[in-house]
Amino acid sequence: MRDKLRNSLLVLVLSLAAAPSWATPSTAIPEPRPKPYVEAALQPAVTAAPTVRIAPSGLPVPRWVSVKAGRVNVRRGPSFDQGVVWTYVRAGVPVEIIAEFDTWRRIRDSSGETGWVKAAMLEGRRNVIITGRVNTAMLAAAKADAEVVAYAAPGLQARLKGCAGEWCEISARGFDGFVTRDRLWGVYSDESAH
Repeated sequence: MRDKLRNSLLVLVLSLAAAPSWATPSTAIPEPRPKPYVEAALQPAVTAAPTVRIAPSGLPVPRWVSVKAGRVNVRRGPSFDQGVVWTYVRAGVPVEIIAEFDTWRRIRDSSGETGWVKAAMLEGRRNVIITGRVNTAMLAAAKADAEVVAYAAPGLQARLKGCAGEWCEISARGFDGFVTRDRLWGVYSDESAH
């Protein structure tokens, strides 16, 4: 069910070809019934800035990253002995690192599901997901009355170029524009991303 909802939410910017699905469940271990992906799109997009601590890696936790490879297994625990809960089949999916153990990172995705991934399968490039129930206007400037460059549908994955104040600049499917921070999953409410 989760994957069907995810597949149905992958959308287009200005009628461009749809992207492949983000993840497929493992056939080896049945996946527990997760919250449907649609619920995440209806929840507030902006994540409040959590208390940050420095992990053994020297990096802050929590922090945003993206899935690096085209096929990444997410496991129940920080070991190859732990079962695979799901597999990402598309690089660039934004996730939040919420814990570290040795070379493993515990991540949370946009649906709120958590699991463990090898650190080498993640990268620091920032991506975001468009949230909400309706298309979001990507504007030519960081102001409400700016010209519309394109419309981004809920569920679209975009590259985060930077944030200042309530506005973030994103790039998706060849279009660059500004959207308000509250329409994005993958940024904290008070961070300045560059």
